Amino acid sequence: MAWSTATLAKGCFGKIYRQKYNDTWAAVKKVPQHLIDRKDLERECEVYNKAEHPNIVKLLGNITLTDGKWIIPLEFIFGEDLETTIFQAAKSKIQLTPSIRATIVNGMCEGLMHLHINDIVHQDLKPENIMVEHSTNRAVIIDLGLAKFFRHGLNSAIDMGNEAYSAPEVLRGRSQRSQRSDVWAMGKIIAELHGRVRLHTPSVCPAKIKETMQGQPYCDIVCKMVEPDPRQRATMVSIIDEIRVTGRTLRDSSTPPKQDLLKPPSHDHAARPRPRSASPMRMRGNQLPGKRDNKGTDLLKWERTPRPEIKPPRAQIGLPKSPVTKLAENRNRQAAAGGADITAGLTKLKLNHEPARDLPNKLPQTGKVKVQRVERKNGKIETWEQTVVTQDGKIIKYDDIKISST
Repeated sequence: MAWSTATLAKGCFGKIYRQKYNDTWAAVKKVPQHLIDRKDLERECEVYNKAEHPNIVKLLGNITLTDGKWIIPLEFIFGEDLETTIFQAAKSKIQLTPSIRATIVNGMCEGLMHLHINDIVHQDLKPENIMVEHSTNRAVIIDLGLAKFFRHGLNSAIDMGNEAYSAPEVLRGRSQRSQRSDVWAMGKIIAELHGRVRLHTPSVCPAKIKETMQGQPYCDIVCKMVEPDPRQRATMVSIIDEIRVTGRTLRDSSTPPKQDLLKPPSHDHAARPRPRSASPMRMRGNQLPGKRDNKGTDLLKWERTPRPEIKPPRAQIGLPKSPVTKLAENRNRQAAAGGADITAGLTKLKLNHEPARDLPNKLPQTGKVKVQRVERKNGKIETWEQTVVTQDGKIIKYDDIKISST
């Protein structure tokens, strides 16, 4: 593997380069060996493996030691960081329409909730650590180097997050970073995304959010996320349903209504009289109005145009088939070849299993996709895990299992 000299980013613990890794582009993180010990490296690797989710950056392979540097191959996102999208509009390639904002907000909140239900605290959420893919507007949380497991108040990493996105209790030194402080940081990021203004951290509170967002759809949700008292602050699990519903509403409202091509156009002849110039009558011969023949008869005679005779088409050999016939034949050939197996299988799952609506629309030809979702039923929060296994374009296994209920 030839190392590239193109540097993508620099941090406290090394640099990130864009280069080829196993025939694909990767963001390769290189950390000098003396800056991080093997125990911390194993913890970071464990975080990446447990945090597998479409909205969280993936670890592409094993971490190796080369030339005195730890080599960490990560998924390369063909896009831009949210810092560019929000604060550098002239440089950004993303147009922040309401629908695209909703896609970004939903994506990064789904990713953060997945971290939290796996007892992982990111610690360093900020616009620079959220990538947005140009082709799909998919939001991806990156840089899990400072992420920690948070079980029963025990931490596996030190507190080194960015102060600009630190919750009030963290700034006052009264509390360590936790899932609640992650929620506060995400609330500030959402507010900045909608207002395209950098908020002064000490001023962030529900009143400031209402002033900045001015009643925009996510305003009430963000107010719950930036509550100064962490005990009253929302959790991702408690607000994820509101975020999903708000995002779905914004995307549906921005989609133009589909025209019903099968509905014939209306012809209201009674309400719209036919203009004289469109009369289906014609003059016979070269007679002119106002003239009479020798017998005193008007020369102007009118008659209706005869209705054309419609003959049924005769079967002809050698003529090209109509586009409709070709489309039907193509569909039959594709189904016979198995090319539509995944689409048909996914459609069947969606008809038989309502939770399958959260599955990605594109499944791999051969592989395994695992998605978690959270539902509120009868006042309880239930966490479900869906698993879809495909082989040679066919869905061979589908599980929908409840893993927790609180």
